Amino acid sequence: MSKLQKLAQKILDGRDVSYDEAEGLLLKMGFRLEIRGSHHIFRKKGYLRNISIRRRPQLLPYQIADLKEVLIDHGY
Repeated sequence: MSKLQKLAQKILDGRDVSYDEAEGLLLKMGFRLEIRGSHHIFRKKGYLRNISIRRRPQLLPYQIADLKEVLIDHGY
């Protein structure tokens, strides 16, 4: 199991995820990062939803839910 798959499983299980882990995952999935103030917005051409995450040690539950949705949409 690759690091990407392990991280995806961690998110799908609802466990705590750091901002750095989430950023790495989204960038590997083809998202690009735009920074607007304290919000980091991840966009991907062809994907209708934008993911907005504030930089913090651990993501909030709604941010983990957003990541779960992205993973499900991408076939994980």
